[in-house]
Amino acid sequence: MIDVCIIGCGFSAIPLIRELDRTQTEFQIISEEGNSVWDGLSKSGRLDFDLVSAYLTSFYSFDLVSNYKEDYYPIAKQFYDMHNRWRKVYENRVIRDFVVRVDNFQDHSVVFTKSGRTVKAKHIVFCTGFRRIIHTDINEIDYRVSNKTFVFDTIGDSANLIISKLIPNNNKIIVRTNGFFPVNKLFEMRMGNERVTYTLDQLEYHNFRYVSHECFSSITVDSPIGLSSPFLLREQFPVTVRDENLADCKLYPPNGRIVTKYWPINLYSHEFGDNLEASIAKGYLLNDIAMWLCTGKVIVTPKDTPIDFAKKTITYAGIERSFHQYIKGDTEQPRLPTIMMNGVTPYHYLYRNNFMGVIPKGLNNIYMIGYTRPMSGGLANITEMQGLFVHKLITQPDFHDKINHNLGDRIAAYNNYYYRTSEPQKWDHTVYYGFYTDDMARLIGIDHKPSECTSLQELIFYYVFPNNAFKYRLKGEYAVDGVKELIETVNRQYHSFVLLFAYILRSSTMELSDRIAWLKKTKAYFFNDMRHKEAYKSFLEHYTKTYRRVTNAEVDELADEEWDAMARKACETRDRVVQNIEPLDRSQFHDDILWESRLIAHIISRNQSIDDMVLQLDPRRRDSLLAMLNPKEYDQPYLQP
Repeated sequence: MIDVCIIGCGFSAIPLIRELDRTQTEFQIISEEGNSVWDGLSKSGRLDFDLVSAYLTSFYSFDLVSNYKEDYYPIAKQFYDMHNRWRKVYENRVIRDFVVRVDNFQDHSVVFTKSGRTVKAKHIVFCTGFRRIIHTDINEIDYRVSNKTFVFDTIGDSANLIISKLIPNNNKIIVRTNGFFPVNKLFEMRMGNERVTYTLDQLEYHNFRYVSHECFSSITVDSPIGLSSPFLLREQFPVTVRDENLADCKLYPPNGRIVTKYWPINLYSHEFGDNLEASIAKGYLLNDIAMWLCTGKVIVTPKDTPIDFAKKTITYAGIERSFHQYIKGDTEQPRLPTIMMNGVTPYHYLYRNNFMGVIPKGLNNIYMIGYTRPMSGGLANITEMQGLFVHKLITQPDFHDKINHNLGDRIAAYNNYYYRTSEPQKWDHTVYYGFYTDDMARLIGIDHKPSECTSLQELIFYYVFPNNAFKYRLKGEYAVDGVKELIETVNRQYHSFVLLFAYILRSSTMELSDRIAWLKKTKAYFFNDMRHKEAYKSFLEHYTKTYRRVTNAEVDELADEEWDAMARKACETRDRVVQNIEPLDRSQFHDDILWESRLIAHIISRNQSIDDMVLQLDPRRRDSLLAMLNPKEYDQPYLQP
């Protein structure tokens, strides 16, 4: 009998394998050859897009310390090359076979493979990835067609990728939806005359939720709670708004959200406009779903919009329109083999019955890695922390017993905190990555604590330096050489995140009503600000022509009065509410943030202890900083012994 059997050797398995190898823990890997989603994309020649998550959240800590220079959005080929590089490192540890069944018992499991092999192990780790219908669509859709109508019964990053390849060829897109959460991939702030851009993943100040989840909720996500403004996407296209009037949970945003990340056309133009042809050829595609809605290239309709599959028609605005292809929405399903409890009872997988998505209730010494997905951020952050967690469970019996002795209570407390409904939902496995990584770090014992901050710099690091996995590998039992220098490099790129700290500090000194009024005064809202779209219609035409040239597409610009009528109906609310948009010649919001950041820089320059510094501030800022040092919502029952 071996200690550990890992089933699946894809991207998610690497951090655990690396730690097991480091501690000389016996393990064996069983995995099919080249069966991942990324393998399929490579075989079909469709690694021609950029990632929806930034470099800092898409690659592992031990890669970043060697290669990081600045944050950006890598292309798919770079990501797949990294997969293959790690495969080669551990290739000699892999048995190429397919697991068909696992029988789980109290102190061991038995693995059965397609070839007839049997492996007995104390611990089993599944890292087999997901299956989903839309992955087939990405590989097989004919993107050369033009002037066709496509109906999507799903919207997310995969669907948006497909849409971005169909739009330039004058295809029409109808999305039947219950609402979704579109957010910009890149955000710009001004520090004096300097332009500072943040990738979305680095803009989320996750730990501020411990101070006040109400304040955190009101200043973040796709549209802060309580803010209603005609310049926001959700006000102009109400069908995009997902109904969250469900049973309340302890935190916002809750688990179970599907976020669609896109390049806003203004920042895409700034990043790639001077080298557009080469950028498109690499895979940097304009996928501004908000712009597509604004220009009527995409329309969103309610989920119950009538559709006739026999006739291949959809009816909207009193118009029955034929469609070329239907893209079905489905749920990500783990590619697990049959698992038998005590060798006789089939195990039924349900995400909510897995603590942290890792430890399944009802099984013994079986672990799941890679079946938790980020709403934002990258999967690497989640799987790296899961790998460390599983390694500690396997190699430290006392830790294993501490986590498992009250596993049912932990699962119940976690679900009560993070979910809006008592009933399981199909997207329960999507989490806010920075919440998840900090929870994991606290469970493992490698977290940073607000009470230990002795300077303003340390407090800023705790609250606004993003909760990327490498943040927790600075010290302790899972430290990685070079992380200190990596953090210094990231801080230089993002000016130590002082602008973000200024934002949450100023926000936290305001009452909710004042905060909402203040947020309306920004000239470029954080997410889904539609005011700047109109000025980029000429760039959109330029982009379309360039895309067609790069892809050798010949497209007839055909008139389509039927589609125009449907688009007018879909844009009725927008046409009405945009009349209430008032221009802002000067932004009080940005002036306030700049002033606050200068105050913070001045305080840092005085090199005082945090106790001395707090005493010299005005009452509101003093109270805010004291609340950060001792956050009232810090303790959570699912993290307790």
